[in-house]
Amino acid sequence: MISIIMIVYDVERYVEESIKSVIAQTCEDIELIIVADHGDDRSEEICRKYADIDPRIRLITGEARGIADARNRGLEAVRGDYIGFVDSDDYIEPDMFETMLGNLRQYDADIAICGRFYEYRNRTLKDEAQEPRVMSAEEALSVTLGHTGFFLHCWDKLFKAELFSGIDFRTDVTVEDRIVVDRLLSRADRIVYDPTPKYHFRERSGSNSKRSGMVRKNIQANILMEEFVTGTFPGLADKCAAFMLYEYITAIQNELVCDSPDGDDIREYADYVKRTAGSRNPLIGRGLRLKAFMAVYARPVLKVYTKRRQNKTAARLERFP
Repeated sequence: MISIIMIVYDVERYVEESIKSVIAQTCEDIELIIVADHGDDRSEEICRKYADIDPRIRLITGEARGIADARNRGLEAVRGDYIGFVDSDDYIEPDMFETMLGNLRQYDADIAICGRFYEYRNRTLKDEAQEPRVMSAEEALSVTLGHTGFFLHCWDKLFKAELFSGIDFRTDVTVEDRIVVDRLLSRADRIVYDPTPKYHFRERSGSNSKRSGMVRKNIQANILMEEFVTGTFPGLADKCAAFMLYEYITAIQNELVCDSPDGDDIREYADYVKRTAGSRNPLIGRGLRLKAFMAVYARPVLKVYTKRRQNKTAARLERFP
């Protein structure tokens, strides 16, 4: 059995499509565990309607205590041999889990990863289908650090349930998935990545990651991730450093263009950028060093550059509300 965990909170606009896409899976030996915390819209009511008509759906409700707590309650209810996740504002192709389960079996892997569709209101982008690639844990983490292929999300992966033994989502960390998925990847002997798109990720305008308070929390999660990855795989130290430099520059950009930028945080991030960009890390290229220079010495220029990029993207790609 595949256990699929879905966390639901105030997503009335999208949750029905998400549930329908899961119960329509060609792989029928599934259970859908919906953790629907009490919110301000009809999301819980919609979930209950489907739980009443499909015995494969189990509904867990309660007071909202954050997504990490909700995911932990979902994990406690799991009965399957494999665990997947679907976000309640996204949806999936009918054969997504059948394909990933087939890849797990064919390649004798512990984790399967699929490609994604990127859904905008006016356009759909997608990953390019290629032949599946089998990787070690270190190779897979290297991919996540290189901003190519997949990242440390839960929702584009199928895990052997045994990998979660002793692992739960930290409720004291907001960006909790990346410091769980990095550990799950590290436990896997073989990981199969099939870039064929199966998961529809809905690009929404209300992204928390670009808000001032969330920028800090994103950095905190990245630091925990870096400590774990470099401690477990020292050979990835240079790649981690290049990844962190990129993330700190991005944090500065997000602070510069948000409504209430935090000057102290910007200066702290800039100090990190200055130290790291001055290293001889061969994985820090010319383009990243140029952005680092702007982040430290020419932040007004970086702000203008960032706003123009955002406006150009917004004119081409309209996000969902």
